[in-house]
Amino acid sequence: MRADGLFAMLDRWGRWALPGTVLLFFVLLTLAPLRAPYLSGALPLLPALVVFQFSLATPERLPGPLLLAMGILLDLLLGGPGAPVGVSALGFVLIRAAVINNRRYLVGVPFLFQWFGFCLLAWGYVVLVWFFTALWTWTAIDPVPAMMQYVVVVVIYPLLAPLLARVRARDPLNVPDESRGTARPGETTS
Repeated sequence: MRADGLFAMLDRWGRWALPGTVLLFFVLLTLAPLRAPYLSGALPLLPALVVFQFSLATPERLPGPLLLAMGILLDLLLGGPGAPVGVSALGFVLIRAAVINNRRYLVGVPFLFQWFGFCLLAWGYVVLVWFFTALWTWTAIDPVPAMMQYVVVVVIYPLLAPLLARVRARDPLNVPDESRGTARPGETTS
């Protein structure tokens, strides 16, 4: 096997494995004992941020079964006895579906529009998890901690989104603006 063939194969594997690996890292990061006051409470929402970011550029690299597995892993790691399992998985799949269906409004637009889109989807994710947890445990759960998680992750988004965009180096969102959208149907770039 030629050396460039091996490197090309490793590059392809790396590109396909990167979104799942980054998502797994952020799922495991939710267990990190941080001493920052509000930041450790917002960690459960960081995987949703990763799902949003990678769904913008390469949604095919975040397939449904991977999102289901990561969501169930997140629920098992964070949930205590009696906590619903699968709510985060449902949220991840819904975030990905919403981003795919609204990519024309989220790709190639200013950062504030993407941030607003993330704010809406994160709000829906928080409400979904809070509602199903309250329904599953059949108790009234105080929504203030969930809203604090939401506020902190919305504030953290402008810091992490550019870093995640740099991780996806050759994805369509990282093409310079001048060359974006100049190809005609059927044309390929060299």
